Amino acid sequence: MDSLLELKDELIKGQKLAMQGSYQRRAPSKKAIPHLLAARKGLKEYVEQHPTDAFAWQLLSQAEEYLLNYKAALSALQNAVTLNKKDRKLVKKLVLLKEQANKWHELDLSPEELGSLEAFLDEKVDIQGCDHTLLYTKEWLDTHIWGPTNKTRKTYAKRNSEVKRPIFPTLRIHRPLILLKKRA
Repeated sequence: MDSLLELKDELIKGQKLAMQGSYQRRAPSKKAIPHLLAARKGLKEYVEQHPTDAFAWQLLSQAEEYLLNYKAALSALQNAVTLNKKDRKLVKKLVLLKEQANKWHELDLSPEELGSLEAFLDEKVDIQGCDHTLLYTKEWLDTHIWGPTNKTRKTYAKRNSEVKRPIFPTLRIHRPLILLKKRA
């Protein structure tokens, strides 16, 4: 796959199979991963040979984003914007990608953990049905993130509360703490 058009087609195949909405990212489906990895590999080689091709950098950014590699996606898109400063759509995409990367970072779950949570929830809903609460998510957090002790939960809540410093401390609402209070 040497042609940029072939790489673009491979990326589009992966994007279609990934089952992801625009800026509502989750782990790509297993069918999409080989296409996305092939496109990413080819695009990395292409931009090494053609470092001034803004469109190639943009495609590489999309491949990285679909694979949930936001740091690499931001870097590639920044290169595209640097090469094509007049394209307002690229600048808008860069801003949206930064926002999405920040949301992903605040979630504080790795793509593997998120995939594990998704599989767990799918299994629970298939077996027990959906009750439209956070019960199954809390159960997964207890077994995979927090562990059996309250000390681990407090550490997790403290770590997340340090990430966000509210403007009005008296109005601070923090989800992990709310979840812990409801559980008690």
